Amino acid sequence: MCFHNSLSVDQPALEKRYKAKLDDSAGFTPVYHANAYQFPDWPVVTHQQPGKLQMLQWGLIPKWAKSRQDADDIRTRTLNARSETVFDKPSFRSAIQAGRRCLIPSTGFYEWHTIGSKKFPFFINLKNQKIFSIAGIWDEWTDPETGEVQQTFSLLTTEANPLLARIHNTKQRMPVVLTPEHEKAWLHDDLTEAEVLVITGDLFPAGQMHSHSISKRITSRTEPTDVPEVLAPANYPELQNRAELFA
Repeated sequence: MCFHNSLSVDQPALEKRYKAKLDDSAGFTPVYHANAYQFPDWPVVTHQQPGKLQMLQWGLIPKWAKSRQDADDIRTRTLNARSETVFDKPSFRSAIQAGRRCLIPSTGFYEWHTIGSKKFPFFINLKNQKIFSIAGIWDEWTDPETGEVQQTFSLLTTEANPLLARIHNTKQRMPVVLTPEHEKAWLHDDLTEAEVLVITGDLFPAGQMHSHSISKRITSRTEPTDVPEVLAPANYPELQNRAELFA
């Protein structure tokens, strides 16, 4: 699954890429590493407002959540949504059926390769797109006690393409990275359930992806991880003869 993302660009570049405006009050700065379990705010573009970048919180709270306690519990399990079952799961069903789709901008994401008891972090980005889009869904929840309205999202995942299957060898999953054609449809078109499943099941080509191993600083509890240094390549003796992991 995908719980670590990067968006290492400034606001003007983001606005230019999506032809959409982000409110200056959002205070967006480049993100080198974000951990979904910290429920970060993230700029997304919704199907409902394609000309606007909005800061939504990672970890979808469905509109039917009854209390803050319920909401806080649910969002720990909705950071990702399996695209194959998104129409079936109660937490996601109402959002996807209502067409609450969004684009999640990214400049790269992180996965781990496992050898025995050891895990090695990798950074994966695209060769021909600095900023690309991951498919997401979003929802809006109102806290019944305070009246506060909270907008949240979940990142869609799918089966891994050959490169990610080798890197993320325990789960063999990857984010639904959208081609330019699928990005346009995800944002602008009125899609049927069948069309959604076709788009999310069309694996992004492994040949258009780049991957390299990085240092284990990304999991440090003593050093900051949202820094440019986490993106730097790192070599491991255990990976020297595994050229199939690098693209």
